[in-house]
Amino acid sequence: MTENSQHYYLRWTKTERYQHWILVVCFTLLAVTGFALKYHDAWWVQPLLILESQFGLRGWLHRFAGVLFMALALYHAGYIFFTARGRAQLKALRLQRQDWDDFKTNMQFWLGKRTAPPEFDHFSYMEKLEYWALAWGALVMALTGFLLWFEDFSIQIFPFWILEVFTIIHLYEAWLATLAIFVWHLYAVVFSPEVYPLNMSMVDGLISEAEMEKEHGRELARLRTESRGEERN
Repeated sequence: MTENSQHYYLRWTKTERYQHWILVVCFTLLAVTGFALKYHDAWWVQPLLILESQFGLRGWLHRFAGVLFMALALYHAGYIFFTARGRAQLKALRLQRQDWDDFKTNMQFWLGKRTAPPEFDHFSYMEKLEYWALAWGALVMALTGFLLWFEDFSIQIFPFWILEVFTIIHLYEAWLATLAIFVWHLYAVVFSPEVYPLNMSMVDGLISEAEMEKEHGRELARLRTESRGEERN
């Protein structure tokens, strides 16, 4: 598609964008209400604790966000396994030998040993690692969160001390996920000088040809080849 003489490609469908923004809401609520339990003396926690003696607002918000997060994860699993678009995205997210080659090439570029970075496909190795880290983190957080929520059930299966282990895993996985979002993801989509003030692809679903050439050159070359083949037919 074209817009203002610029050619645009579909990067994210409306369904994928909805999943992303629901994830943003869930993650934010979970992070704020979860850390509020651990760091209850912090000034930013106090508004959540105003009604704590009458109504556990913080706890209910955390559980609500957790249930919504798990529902989203199940929906996403159905999407990537049972829709044509989802299966194509899952296939593009598979780690391959090319990702290792791209990583080495990128390291050489950052160290000044190459004049140009690698040309990535639909997903770079960095995006793939971020996705699979999210999937793994979601599984760990959902499992430990469930066992901590229903501790009467948990202690029928595990010794009581294991709940402390689940608590530690839950906390440090939360810190790892939060730091990854703030240090890595937000920089890439918001604060990087190349996209500031915001990478708009998660708003309108589109990516310009210039951005494609810079960030996903291998995919763009393939699309151009396919387009020329269709024109000849």
